[in-house]
Formats: sequence, C-alpha cells, structure tokens
Amino acid sequence: MTRFDGRVISGVGVFAAAVETGSFVRTSEVVGLTTSGVSRAIGRLEERLGTRLFHRTPQGIRITDDGRRFYEQTLPLLEQLAQSASAVRSPNGGLAGTIRLNADSASSHFLLPVIRSFTEAHPDVNLRLEVRERPLDPGAGPFDLAMHLADADWPGAAGEPLFESESILCASRSYLRAKSAPSTPMELTGAGHTLLLDETSERRRAPWFFNRGTQKVAIEAGRHLSFNTPMMVLMAAVQGGGIAKLPRFVAATELEEGRLVRILGDWHAGFACTYAYCQPGSAPNARTEALLTHLRTASDAFTTRTPPGMFETGQIPPPASDVALRSIG
Repeated sequence: MTRFDGRVISGVGVFAAAVETGSFVRTSEVVGLTTSGVSRAIGRLEERLGTRLFHRTPQGIRITDDGRRFYEQTLPLLEQLAQSASAVRSPNGGLAGTIRLNADSASSHFLLPVIRSFTEAHPDVNLRLEVRERPLDPGAGPFDLAMHLADADWPGAAGEPLFESESILCASRSYLRAKSAPSTPMELTGAGHTLLLDETSERRRAPWFFNRGTQKVAIEAGRHLSFNTPMMVLMAAVQGGGIAKLPRFVAATELEEGRLVRILGDWHAGFACTYAYCQPGSAPNARTEALLTHLRTASDAFTTRTPPGMFETGQIPPPASDVALRSIG
C-alpha cells in the first residue's frame, strides 16, 4: 500500500483555498484559521515539498510556477476526495455519529479548542473524550482515535506525529526573585534550585539534555519534585515550586499572561511531540478521518520550532504590565 504523509494532504486543502482566493486573509475565512495560521500551514507545506509555492510581497501573494503545477496536479484529487466524502454524509448533508477519543491531559490541552471548531463544522457529530495519563494501549478498546505526548525522539512512540513543540524551561517570577536565576544549564543543580519533573510512564526520569551550537550538556536532577502529569508540573511551577521543563504549547497561556517566564532561552532543550493513532486493524471511518484532517490542519498552525529566547539569560523580567510578552505558537 502506498504510504503518504497525511499532513501534506491537509496542507493541500489550505494551499488550494489560497490559490482560489488569492489572499491569506480570505483563505483564513474559508478554512477557519487565523491569517498567521494559514501562513504557517502554507510554510509547512512548502517545507515538506522542498519548494516555494507563493511569492509573498507587501501587496499580497502570487503563485509560483511550481505552485501552479502542484495545484493543477492536486486539484483532481481534492475533487475526488470531496465526492467520496459526500457519499458517506448524513441525510442532511453532513457527517453524523460519535467519535470516541482518548487523550492524555497535555494533548487535551491542544485538543479542546480544536474540538470546538470541528463540532461547529459538523454539528451532527458527537465526541466522547476520555482523559487519562498513561498512553493508551493501541490494542485496547473500543476507541476511534487516541493521542499522547512523548519526547520527539522517544523510541517507543507510536502513531502519526501531529505536531512538535519546543521544550522550554520556565519558572514563576516569585521563584526567580527568591533564587539566583541560572545563566547556564550547569547552574540548575546548584544554588538550591528545585527541578519539577514529569514522570509519566513514557517520560521516566532522565537527564535534561541541552545544546547550544557545538556545546552539549546533560543535567541529572538533584533536588526535585516529581509528578505524573505535565499539567501538575505546570501548576507547581506557577505556584513557585521550582523550575519546569515543559512543551511550549502547554505553558503558552501562563507565559503570555506573565505567570511564568522563560529561562535559559539561548539553550535548546529538545522537542515534545503529540502523536495520534487509531485502533490497529481497523480503518478510520469518515468521521474519524475528517477529525484527523482537521487536527492536521490545526497542528500546522500549532507546531513550534526553535524560537528565540523571550528574555536575556539570567535576567529576571519585569512584571507583565511592563513588558510585551512574545506571542506563543
């Protein structure tokens, strides 16, 4: 059977809408993403294809020769997909039925806003979400779709990678004022610092790895508090319990609103990845496939890759009212 990257398929829909509308702004109205989300989705598609599909200018967008060829070749496929979907729709013209979802708490952090937009687009589809902390055994059931968070390079990770999020270090302002803010990873094991560890079954205690250019550092936790969910790590960090390493999307709201600040932003601390998988031995039904496509499109706008540090290393930032925090995601 031919294997393909499903994320390319979802990106093609956004790309085709951009070709047909001639504007990222108008495309956002068609596909239900923000304008910046459309731009990121197109950028991800260009990255996967290895070519530029649009010229971007202050006046707008203009399709490239490669973009024109790609559009002409994929348009018949999109039309066929639309015809196939129409064959399984409910009598009133939309998808219908129930989708059984399983997700860990961190993945549900991403999933909940996406579910809302999906159900608005498909009002006859019901979703039943079960939140758990241990990754679901693919052989367990019944379920239609499961999601879990793991380190991007975790050898036991299964399923389709939906999106990656940079792992970052963060702490509360009160904690950083009480302690000497670390300026290097090596200082995390000294100065009385407490590290907040996520020790779910797929994220057992392991060294924290950092790199900056040619420098590579591994830090073993000394003084620490450990939790079995990343959301508990987040809560402990907000309350001043210590320094956390979290996927950036998990801490995004707290960073934007100033309850947490990023530290050691000039060091790269790896990536976390959210994976999705269906029950083995059964093909996804039309409802589940539609949700997967929706998730892939949303994940293009959600993926984060190596942004610059929010604050200078070792500095304790001023209160939120005095600093314009960088938008996350």
